[in-house]
Amino acid sequence: MMSICLPCDRSFPSHTALQQHERDSPAHAESFDCDDCNRSFDSEEALAQHLRDSPAHAESFDCDDCNRSFDSEEALAQHLRDSPAHAESFDCDDCNRSFGSEEALAQHLRDSPAHAESFDCDDCNRSFDSEEALAQHLRDSPAHAESFDCDDCNRSFGSEEALAQHLRDSPAHAESFDCDDCNRSFGSEEALAQHLRDSPVHHQASETPLDIFFRSFRTFAYDPTQPPATSYAFLQAHEGWRRGEAASVTAWNLYQEALEDELRLWFGEEDDLAAWHALCHAISIEPPPQTCGQCEKVWVN
Repeated sequence: MMSICLPCDRSFPSHTALQQHERDSPAHAESFDCDDCNRSFDSEEALAQHLRDSPAHAESFDCDDCNRSFDSEEALAQHLRDSPAHAESFDCDDCNRSFGSEEALAQHLRDSPAHAESFDCDDCNRSFDSEEALAQHLRDSPAHAESFDCDDCNRSFGSEEALAQHLRDSPAHAESFDCDDCNRSFGSEEALAQHLRDSPVHHQASETPLDIFFRSFRTFAYDPTQPPATSYAFLQAHEGWRRGEAASVTAWNLYQEALEDELRLWFGEEDDLAAWHALCHAISIEPPPQTCGQCEKVWVN
């Protein structure tokens, strides 16, 4: 009767022959498998030697930061000690820079201009490298010089003495003696007294030069309360003058002479600075110019 090996699908003439086949055939040899390598070994000793000697099964010591592996704990320790990637870092947060030692960081903080102590002038938005330099700036800079101001003139002076001299000598601050009737000011009480004594304004007849001019036209209804320019416009319409005709030109010239006499009567001569100042005050030119020529130029403009 035949004996069959089911795994091999082979037949043997005797049970003894089947047993010899199962013992000797490589297909029936006991297998010792390495699950990690997907390899098989024919003895337990061979599997053990594979697990011991194969690099794939050597114990690994990993550096998680570098994603590197080492074959011994000592090699990993040497890597952590010597690799620049693991050197202790001493950081300067302001500069976003790192240094290899605490001493190097300290030297950077001491020597770098970016970390030099700054002494600031808040008014000028400037910085200085020492308290002494800031003090010298505050002492010497014109921007920090003490200012002595004249509120009336809107001017500043570098010393109290200079301000005092300005207040004493400037015509704008000279004591003023005023004639209320003329709206004029004088530099002394004596000058005011002379004006009151000598000025035609204070001894004038009932008519001024403009009154005399307008009343010379017998049929014209002159109103002294009207501005001179308005009265002259009414006179032109009343007389029916046309531009350029002889009567109109003559009347215009006489009107200009009367107007100049009127101004001279009220405000004085052309070379009288006080008179010019009175005229400037009358038309709200403040502060008045300091010379007769300047006053005349402002008046004309």
